[in-house]
Amino acid sequence: MEETDSAEEFHDALEELPPREPNSVLLDSIEDTRHAMNLFFNNQFEEAVAFMEPGANDSMYRALGFATTAFIQALMTCNDHDVEKAMNATKHASDVCDKYRKPNNLAGRLATFGSSTIEDDHFTDEQLHAELCYAEALLQRALLTFVQDENLISFLKGAIRIRSCYQSYKKCQQYLFAHSWQDEAVRSHFESGVKLGDGTFSLLISALPSRVLKLLEFAGFNGNREYGLRQLKSAALMHYTLRWPLSALVLLVWNLNFVYVLGTGESDLRLSEKLILDMLSIYPESSLVLFFSGRYAEISGDFAKAIQLFQGSIDQQSEWRQFHHLCFWELIFCHSYLRNWRKAREYAENLYAENKWSRSTYAYMTACCLISEIELLKESNDDAAVDEAFENVLQLMRQVPLLKVKLSGKSLPVEKFCVAKSNQFFAQNNSLFIPLYELLYFWNCYTCIGRNKSSVLSILEDIELQYQRRKFVCAKGMSTDDHCLYLLLKAMCLKHLQSPFQAEQLLLEIVNKKQDLKVNTYLAPNAYLELALLRLDSRKRDLAKNFVQKAKEFKGYLLESRVHFRLHSLEQRIEAL
Repeated sequence: MEETDSAEEFHDALEELPPREPNSVLLDSIEDTRHAMNLFFNNQFEEAVAFMEPGANDSMYRALGFATTAFIQALMTCNDHDVEKAMNATKHASDVCDKYRKPNNLAGRLATFGSSTIEDDHFTDEQLHAELCYAEALLQRALLTFVQDENLISFLKGAIRIRSCYQSYKKCQQYLFAHSWQDEAVRSHFESGVKLGDGTFSLLISALPSRVLKLLEFAGFNGNREYGLRQLKSAALMHYTLRWPLSALVLLVWNLNFVYVLGTGESDLRLSEKLILDMLSIYPESSLVLFFSGRYAEISGDFAKAIQLFQGSIDQQSEWRQFHHLCFWELIFCHSYLRNWRKAREYAENLYAENKWSRSTYAYMTACCLISEIELLKESNDDAAVDEAFENVLQLMRQVPLLKVKLSGKSLPVEKFCVAKSNQFFAQNNSLFIPLYELLYFWNCYTCIGRNKSSVLSILEDIELQYQRRKFVCAKGMSTDDHCLYLLLKAMCLKHLQSPFQAEQLLLEIVNKKQDLKVNTYLAPNAYLELALLRLDSRKRDLAKNFVQKAKEFKGYLLESRVHFRLHSLEQRIEAL
């Protein structure tokens, strides 16, 4: 789709009701979409789009396939233009699919008046697939809403708007078994689609914090995490159907990304490995699959292999430069785990220069990498290099608040954090204490670091060194904010060195000093969260619940919504004991 394309351009094509497709034509359109998906997973992104676009005005599967390629691109890049393009494409797909759905007007209802069972509604195979594709397009729009804004209230509004999507999936679930299918292949494609959508919906709703979940349940939504995972696993095993790669993709995103960023890291690595191997057997050079292979290696603690795989993903394609940025993001962290600050900084600079998602965040990350790099330059007595690097830090920190953007009238939570830390930097005489290690905590990276003992030991040693240096240069003594940050990050390292008691003592010291925190007020609720996780690890359910409740009492701190996601995930684990 060209940059000027929008949903309005398809209006004329939707004026007339498209001709009804018999099953043979329906299967042909499904196979066409499968061909486009194969092109997509084999890095032929533009070819996939070009193949789908000609029929996107009158074929529901071509319209959905076209939208799905745009949707995946938007999820992978988080680029505003890509997200907007995907929003238009999914809106158009839902309009096309709606034309094929069973009429739901007054005449339609009167025609089926007196029906007592769903079997009496006389859906055709094509109408049921239209219902499924319609729901899938709406679900993609809902997910894009969350990509646009991490704010919970914005997501809640988006969820309410897709009530018809939820109802469509429930209808499809009923008819999967009640309908008299004319073709088994048509039924199988429908079944995998129902499981993909129903599973994704259940998983998504189940992940929301309790306070939001209650509102959604009141509105008629419900989500069960285990049910959602079972549905997706089942769909991912249906290798002869159109949607199995998408089901595998959702599971990989969940297990390798979502549960680490907004959960407590309870991923199914064995399943992830199997899915990656399945996909590599069919798409051995897929940049998308290689990315998840790299993410799997990163989570497993094999950072050198992860770097190699992310670079391999980059090398496999050049059509979507924005997709390289996703690899750059992970490479920042992988090199940070290895304390290779120069390489981490170079990838952060690339994002700052090229990616428009959050230049404020990238500026702050680059500055943090430079601060760590400066400490090494000082050891080499390269004063000129130190001065140049520090001047760059000053320039970047000044840019952080200026580059902050607003989506739907609200600032990104991560940008609010970066701006607050930039302000703290200038308030503390142009200095911050171990800011990159602090960032690693907020992206839940210590779970990955914890699977590589040498990295844990190296980072702990560096944290101790920087702490001693900080104490030495602070004539009036170290601030409570800096001291408690040191305690939290040291506790994370000790936890993964199998020293839970020592970690707990450090965390308790933080909560005892919570009244003295001025800027880093987020440390206290996060300390309670980590105490709850330690108690959960020792299977002390009641104590874990008590710490969760204490964490919930805090309001108005940085990245609060992220903590609430993690607390909700933790509560589900506690209840499962």
